[in-house]
Amino acid sequence: MRPKKPVFYPLNRMLILLTVGLFSLVALLSAPALAHPHLWIDARAKVAFDDQGRISAIEHAWTFDEAFSIYIIQGLDEDRNGVFTREELAPLAQTNVEALAEFAFFTFMGVEEDTIDFAGPQNYWLSYDKAATRLTLHFTLPLKQPALVIGKMVLEIYDPEYFIAFSLNDQNAVQLAQNAPSTCALEIQKAPVMDEAFAAVLGEIPSDQRQVPDDMFQITSQLSNSAIIHCS
Repeated sequence: MRPKKPVFYPLNRMLILLTVGLFSLVALLSAPALAHPHLWIDARAKVAFDDQGRISAIEHAWTFDEAFSIYIIQGLDEDRNGVFTREELAPLAQTNVEALAEFAFFTFMGVEEDTIDFAGPQNYWLSYDKAATRLTLHFTLPLKQPALVIGKMVLEIYDPEYFIAFSLNDQNAVQLAQNAPSTCALEIQKAPVMDEAFAAVLGEIPSDQRQVPDDMFQITSQLSNSAIIHCS
């Protein structure tokens, strides 16, 4: 189910807001900030089911790191009260999900070569935690066709190029919805720890280069966070 090495086209302004937003910020930071990855996301997801017990959607909640959050909310506090409402953040939420489409929403599902196709995102919005100074993007990714799990289904949330580092902070980061069949259970497998020597080489890639060389892609494409859904 590993995605093939993607082809990325010149990045437009909308894409910059999500995946290259730190490019303008890194000039203010020390040299190590240029290293891959450029953006850190704490991911949470819920696997939704329809009334026939089939997987119908993935409900995402991605919390961006503090530096990226501070950068992209600049100028969005229209009433200057220090609080960012859902309405104020709505244009940015739309920009984010539109940008994610080019990267398949960093969401991959299936079993081996049998992959699941997703429809366009729904119910997307941003929330802001003022105390933590972090933004969270919420969006639902419906399946084009609901999928019945026979045996197992694998859900992966990650960036094969490791431009973005996704993490699942706990064993509850991915959950089954309450209406999931009673015969289904879920097992989380976090991304493996990267070798320090490889991380050092990866860190030498300049900030304006999203793709990693083919030989490095063979490693970064294995750094996935997986949730295995078992149904008897």
